[in-house]
Parts: sequence; structure tokens; C-alpha cells
Amino acid sequence: MKKRKLLYLFLSATFINVSFAQVNENLLMERFNMNAFNPAYAGSEGRVLSFTTRSTWQGVSGAPKMNYFYLSGNPKKNLAFGLSIINNKVFIDERTLYSVDASYQLTVGAGKTLSLGIKAGAHTKFTDVEAIQRLTNAPNSAIPDITKETYPVFGFGGLYKTQKFYVSFSIPNFLNPIKYTDNESFIGDEKPSTYLLAGYKIGGVGTVDSSINPFISSNIIPGIGNTLHFGGTYDYKGLIEVGGGYKSTRYMNVMAIFKTKFGLSLAYAYDFRGASNDVEVQKSGNEIFLKFNF
Repeated sequence: MKKRKLLYLFLSATFINVSFAQVNENLLMERFNMNAFNPAYAGSEGRVLSFTTRSTWQGVSGAPKMNYFYLSGNPKKNLAFGLSIINNKVFIDERTLYSVDASYQLTVGAGKTLSLGIKAGAHTKFTDVEAIQRLTNAPNSAIPDITKETYPVFGFGGLYKTQKFYVSFSIPNFLNPIKYTDNESFIGDEKPSTYLLAGYKIGGVGTVDSSINPFISSNIIPGIGNTLHFGGTYDYKGLIEVGGGYKSTRYMNVMAIFKTKFGLSLAYAYDFRGASNDVEVQKSGNEIFLKFNF
């Protein structure tokens, strides 16, 4: 019981001091979920409905978990809209982003497009302090007095695509939370993030209609640092895609995506870290997504 309570206190300190920087959902298959952080992606694949769930610290009660729902419509007169709901939960702390994305697509050459997008919505926070199993009732500055907060979100992004290359840039929210809340723990965790992602398609590998798709991404969080993610996949005739990657946090990941001809895709990714002196619960996690293009 004592070890469990110590773990609860560790998780509590973790979500308060590290927590999420805006919509820092730490996706493994971000290349297939660019719409999570870049509003310019809305409509780039036509009508899409998708759901993603991501968990880390496997086997630990109250460990970080993310659920993401996305809906996008077809472009009409080059304008497309999307809806995103991202829910992050760590122990007693829960944060949810509700946003509407609008994207305008420009044709800049044969097979080349430039999409510019904006994101608008709200970010909510709820901290269930009653769920903490405390060792003492003495006042604790790490436990916030304010348990509910809501503040507006406004961001922008750009997406440039050719038949073989793409590059994505976005700031999902640049509003300063300090103008909307007095909760210091909430303000401290909400730092504007910049997302960069680029990839390339090398066709004609092995068999006809197969390709190798390398990518690299960066998440830049002021005051915290940058996270780099690079890797690649092998796509076999647009039906099966397998690969992996490595993050600068020293985590490796593997993934597999299965696609059908009628638009349904199912994917699974697993990340892990080798033996170290760090906390044991930080060694592995997984991600599943289901996407339907209709």
C-alpha cells in the first residue's frame, strides 16, 4: 500500500510539473495524424473519420492516456473543414481540446499544393483532487486549488505537398493562457508548441506500386526543449505498411498499418526503451488508430 501511495504521488508530481504542452499528444504515428496538430491538413485526404488511442507506462493505474477523434470533410471551392477532439489524462489530471479546423488549398503547380489552415476552439482542464490517496492532510503546494479551467485556442499551420514530398508547419495555439486563468500549474504546463514534419516517398522499391517512406519531425516547446522523431515505413502496394522510428527521448517504436480497398485502415504502434536507471514504468506504450476514408 505504501508503494502504491508513493506511486500516486509520483504521478501527481509528474502531471503537474511535466504534463502536456498544449496538444502535445506525443503520437507515434503522427505522419498519419497530422491533422491532430496542423489545421491545414483538413480536407487533404477528402472525407475522413478517424479515432486514435495512445497509452504509455503500461500496467500502471492512472498512467498517461490520450484519445483522439477527428472528422474532415471534402474541399468545396478549395475550402475544407475539420473537427478535432483530443483528450489527455494522467492520473487525476484530465485535459480536453475541442477545435474546428479550416483549410484553404492552393494549386501551385502540377501535382503540387499548398494548404493554409487555422484552428479555433477551447481547452478545458479538470483535476480530481479527491482521488488522491494522500499520506498526510498537510497543505501541499503541488496540489492546485483550482480544479476546473477553460481557455480559448487559436492556431495556424501550413502544408506543402507534391507527389513524392510533403512538409508541414504549425503552431496549434499561440494564445497565452496567463490572460485567461490564474491557475499557475495550468499556465506552467501550457506552452506554445511548434510542430515540424517532413517526409519523402521513394517509389519502385522491390515490386511495382511499393515504396519506402522516410520522415522526420520536431516538436519545439519553449522552456522545455525539442523532441526529434525520425524513421520510415515500407508500403507494399498500398495495402500493408510497416516500419518504425526513433525519438530523441531515447524511445524506439515499431508500427504496422493495414489498408483496405474500400477506405478502412487499421494501425498499431508500440514504443519501448531499453534498460536504464529511470523509472521502470516509463519503458513502453502503444498506439492504435482506426481511419475510414469515405
